[in-house]
Amino acid sequence: MDAVFHVEHQVFNYRVGAVMIKEGRVLMHRAKTETNWSLPGGRVKLGEDAKMSLKREMKEELDLNVTVDGFLWTVENFFTYAEKEIHEVGLYFKITDENPLPLHDGEEFTVLEADRLVFKWVSLEDLNEYVLHPQVVKEKLIEGSFEPDYFLVDQS
Repeated sequence: MDAVFHVEHQVFNYRVGAVMIKEGRVLMHRAKTETNWSLPGGRVKLGEDAKMSLKREMKEELDLNVTVDGFLWTVENFFTYAEKEIHEVGLYFKITDENPLPLHDGEEFTVLEADRLVFKWVSLEDLNEYVLHPQVVKEKLIEGSFEPDYFLVDQS
C-alpha cells in the first residue's frame, strides 16, 4: 500500500525522486497526458524505506537497477492538483544506473514498463525551457547545488 492518504479534499503523499545526471543531462519524466515534468520516482510503500522505494520505482518504471549514491533534498510541498489540496513530502536522492540507460539523442522516449510516462534526458543548461516541479528542484539542478537541504514550498 502506497503512503498516500485521502481525506475529503486533501491528500498527503510521501514520494521519492531520482536525480540521475549523465553527460550534463538530467533524466525527467511526465505523464503522457500532461505537460509538466518531474524527476522519476514515485510513492513510498508503507513499511518500505525511501531508498528501497526508489530502487523499486526505477526497476518498475525503467527496468533499471540503480545505486543510491546519496541523499540530496527534502521538499515539503503544498499545492493544488485536480481540485485537491496536496501535502507532499518528497525525498530526492542522487543515483547511478548499473545497466546504462541510453540518452536517446535528447528525444522523448517511452518504455514498456511504464507506458503511461514519457521520459527525456534534458541538458542542465536547457532546464529553464521546461516546467519542472517542484520548482526548487529545478533551481538546485540549474545551480549545480547538490548539498543536502530541506525546502518548504507553499503554492496553495
